[in-house]
Amino acid sequence: MTAELDKVDLQLHHNNDCSPEIVTLNQVKEWKLRRMELRQNIINTINTNNIAIPMFHIILTYYERIIDRSKIIKQHRFIKNQMDELFFRNHRNKPTKSSYFFFCERHKTYLSGSDGNTYYLFNQVKTSNEVLNSITNNVEYDVCDKEVVKGAYHSHILKSDIPDKALLKPSSKVRKLLMEVTGNEIIPESIDYSSIIELKKSLLKQVCRRSEIVGNSNASIKIVCSNDDYSYDGYYGWKGFIAYGTKKCYNTDMMIDVIDNDNSSIAIRANTKSIEQSSKYTLLPEEEN
Repeated sequence: MTAELDKVDLQLHHNNDCSPEIVTLNQVKEWKLRRMELRQNIINTINTNNIAIPMFHIILTYYERIIDRSKIIKQHRFIKNQMDELFFRNHRNKPTKSSYFFFCERHKTYLSGSDGNTYYLFNQVKTSNEVLNSITNNVEYDVCDKEVVKGAYHSHILKSDIPDKALLKPSSKVRKLLMEVTGNEIIPESIDYSSIIELKKSLLKQVCRRSEIVGNSNASIKIVCSNDDYSYDGYYGWKGFIAYGTKKCYNTDMMIDVIDNDNSSIAIRANTKSIEQSSKYTLLPEEEN
């Protein structure tokens, strides 16, 4: 990615002795405002450019602990290619027909102690390791022998709807997928709406399981359909999916880490763009003058 991300400076500044300054309440408020602006930019871009509306929210939890982001990006690419080959062969790289939004989210960072205990940062300590400070006569937590361990990644994938035609008049590859999931190569044309939605969810799960790092348990894949009865942070329906996927995008660094630019239908980038990226859009909140 070659985007000039200094358009939005949300990183902590440092003073002369290289120690981080205290984050003020105003900075926290500004970060939240920029996150809201990012979300609104994504939503506006979807609406104004007729991008296919996200229909399914897929949550992937991997069976091994992965801290290498590039491995997650590779699997996102594999899953996207599989879905395109099955359901959108005639509409590859056409976000108005088929859209994808990929988010890489870390589990909580924690302190790992030599005593075998785990201590989550910025939250209540999970297990007690109290010591008495005889100088202050206060009980304190002993964290001197702790190592900061970054949380492993899991994925949030937003996918637009699958055309009914792709299932009612299936290609040979879709027939094989239907056989894997239902035991039949074809489905009746009289299938009702709720049943075909459940079938699409099952097919998407089966495609995701083709990834080499996705587990076989029911807990490894969860899929939710867009529903205006559900919301996140004041956003409803598919907009709530966008809000949830960007919930950790507090600053520029987090935006870069969380949003998978390589595989999403739209991406954070500067106005200058290469030819192969010309179908994507600028999403960074504009720097105030």
